[in-house]
Amino acid sequence: MKILVIEDEKDVRLNILEILASGGFDSINADNGLTGIQLAKERSPDLIICDIKMPDFDGYNVLEALRQDPKTAMIPFIFLTAKADKADMRHGMNLGADDYLTKPFRRVELLDTIAARLKRHHAQVEIQKKVDELQQINSQKNDLLNTITHDLRAPLTTIKVALQLMDAMPDNRRQYVEIALNACDQGDELIQNLLDLYQLESGEALAPPEPLNLRELLRKTTDAFQVRTRDCQQLLKVNLPETLPVIVADGVSLRRILVELLNNACKYTRSGGEICLKVREATGLDQRPVLKFTIANESEIPARNLPHIFDKFYRVPGSDRWQKGGTGLGLALVKKLVEQLQGSIIVNSEKGWTTFTIELPYETL
Repeated sequence: MKILVIEDEKDVRLNILEILASGGFDSINADNGLTGIQLAKERSPDLIICDIKMPDFDGYNVLEALRQDPKTAMIPFIFLTAKADKADMRHGMNLGADDYLTKPFRRVELLDTIAARLKRHHAQVEIQKKVDELQQINSQKNDLLNTITHDLRAPLTTIKVALQLMDAMPDNRRQYVEIALNACDQGDELIQNLLDLYQLESGEALAPPEPLNLRELLRKTTDAFQVRTRDCQQLLKVNLPETLPVIVADGVSLRRILVELLNNACKYTRSGGEICLKVREATGLDQRPVLKFTIANESEIPARNLPHIFDKFYRVPGSDRWQKGGTGLGLALVKKLVEQLQGSIIVNSEKGWTTFTIELPYETL
């Protein structure tokens, strides 16, 4: 703890510095008010002890100047005075003084007063942190509500327009029905992702662990994407080892992770581009066996956008090549699912490729 002492009488100042040193405090000192203000702004002490009666610039002027500066406004401030009548104390308290000490004082009085002020200040700081956190949470909730409202309204607007066009141009009925159904799917995906995120953030798993044939799960998952990538003239390469263990795991969460990442890969890969899924058994940093999933695709995320891709509702601007739309929740959900499974996920994007690497610990039967 660093304490600033502002006192024009040398003997009194040296006595205070000696007491502070014996109490385990670091100290800095000034022999006049103007120097004290400058030191307070430059050194940011944890507490200030200041004499009131000083020539040219007294303690009241010092306190008023410090309370007007945001950098020094919250520093605990103790006045030293040869006498403390009610009028003087009221004036000091109105300016923002935290306490008074009357000269002469004993060592224990000074150290006890400092301890009490520091304890109270610490409590005030903690309360302010809680207030700031609550304000931030409230702001995030408002942002979340606004985003959800916007994203839910978008498919509803699409459906409404499709119905109006269907009525106006019945010959194109099939086309508008397909548009409306796609919009319904987008709305349903948003609602499901929100429900899953809420469940995960509440500490609940999507499904209980059960014996899982990993090869069969991967086959079923990738078969659907083989059809989709062929339609988009993309190439999906699946690289699996000859044998994979039967594991005990939450198959719903694992499949959801793979589906979300492959869906993103398809959405952001150009026609003619490649998507690669690779699965390997490995050993984690804690020496536990892990399954290592690597999903890479020919599309690069700008470095400025990379830190935000796991944020809720974040979409990389202009990156949706196929204009499929999305909820902006897929990667946030993936991160939560990986954490729920006690795994890790990292992303790397360079040289025209984006690669997600996931490590998930597992248990065998």
